[in-house]
Amino acid sequence: MIIIVDPSTHKEDHHHHHRSSPIVRSSINYGRRQRSPLPPALLLSRPRQPNVDRFPRGQRPARPRHPWQKILASGPNRPKSLLVVSAHWETDNGLKITTAAKHDLLYDYYGFSPEFYDVKYPADGDPLLADRASRLLKGAGFRVSEEKSRGLDHGVFTPLLYLFPGCEIPVVQLSLPVTRDPNDYFMIGKALAPLRDEGVLILGLGFILHNLRELFRAMRSGKPSGPPPDWMTDFANRVRAAILESRTGEELQKALLATYDAPSYRMAAPSPEHYAPVLFAAGAGSEDKGTLVIDGWESLSSLFTNDSYRFGDDY
Repeated sequence: MIIIVDPSTHKEDHHHHHRSSPIVRSSINYGRRQRSPLPPALLLSRPRQPNVDRFPRGQRPARPRHPWQKILASGPNRPKSLLVVSAHWETDNGLKITTAAKHDLLYDYYGFSPEFYDVKYPADGDPLLADRASRLLKGAGFRVSEEKSRGLDHGVFTPLLYLFPGCEIPVVQLSLPVTRDPNDYFMIGKALAPLRDEGVLILGLGFILHNLRELFRAMRSGKPSGPPPDWMTDFANRVRAAILESRTGEELQKALLATYDAPSYRMAAPSPEHYAPVLFAAGAGSEDKGTLVIDGWESLSSLFTNDSYRFGDDY
């Protein structure tokens, strides 16, 4: 069965990606932490939708299977809480952060069979973490306000169904800004990096490649599979080189920002929100070497890469 996610994303208070967000930037030093182990910062190319055939109707998944599970299973520890960004929540006029003690789900897709709306993920929130993250962001010059009622969108609950199927880890979601400057994404992650010292796993959930127009075109042609086109492999390889060949800190930051100038970027990311979590996770983990933990191409279409990265050691 071919499953296509609704190409629209959940945005608030704006209508165009290129309006500037009122963000004040600050300088953040690139120091090295001394204490270890720390929860990593992860960039995960998420599954495009939960495979509901594996989930009991109306319940959370009993036996989910996904390569992501090996990323966290190799370490002996569990994070205290999760702080996540997803491509499916953008806000104008500053950032928003969830402060609820218990999360509902936001089924921000349409046209699917009823079982897709029966998926449950009753995760706790973490208001204390939300407050701590807000103070870090404000200290770095970002405007932040609380969001009390928004549910976790499918860009968050889909991955968490696989990563933490028992809903045992509290979750806080942060919005992405609508901004002209991709460096904002990196600096937001960098501002939140101290949370890793406090046992928080930082997750960027998106896609390195996300061109639904090309996917729909391939589906209409009746040939959705096959080798990825050159522009896709070019951009995926540029991102790999930026992360794997950089050492840390400013070098990583400059290398990832340079990917926006690649001719293949316009095809790889026609709108910025799915690529933004890459820079967010890299910023949060920029004191550590990035490693490729999952690679390859989406078996369904070869128009999505599964490349996922971890910044930091096994936890």
